[in-house]
Amino acid sequence: MRTVLRLLGTRYGIAMVLIVVVLVVVGFGRTVFTEGDQPNNDALGPTVAPATAASPDPFSSLGDDGFQDDQASVAPSLSKGAADANAVATRFGKAWIRKAGITGEQWRAGLKPDASSELMEDLADTDPNDVPTATITGPVVLESFGQVATAKVPADGGTIVLQLEALNGRWQVTSLDWEVA
Repeated sequence: MRTVLRLLGTRYGIAMVLIVVVLVVVGFGRTVFTEGDQPNNDALGPTVAPATAASPDPFSSLGDDGFQDDQASVAPSLSKGAADANAVATRFGKAWIRKAGITGEQWRAGLKPDASSELMEDLADTDPNDVPTATITGPVVLESFGQVATAKVPADGGTIVLQLEALNGRWQVTSLDWEVA
């Protein structure tokens, strides 16, 4: 008994007693002050998902902005020889602009190779003469988020905004919008 008391009198013994006291206080606080809606299954802290292997971030020197995008780490699975998102957006943008003397069927036929079937259904009653632009004025600006990408195609009077998804092994335009300049 005397050796235990002597051990408790050293700085290591005092540190051990303090650790035990802190653990008892934290444990007591968790049992008394837990929120009623949440189950108390995190005795050692919250559950954390394992880290997945990701490619190195070229912007890591800029610091962490706190934003996490789960889709950013998933590379799209494309078929061999499938066009990249930039090429699909460029081709679709050129097919979408207003052209004189073209019928609705001809216009939709030009969009079909790069558009999803849902988008083609949405465009079924669209009159190509109602398209607000006739000229693309610059290169496509692409923001890729893994399986999904947003393309902005500058045009006279505004910007064509395309949402693309990697579907069935190739990039397809799933929605479009017009932003007035």
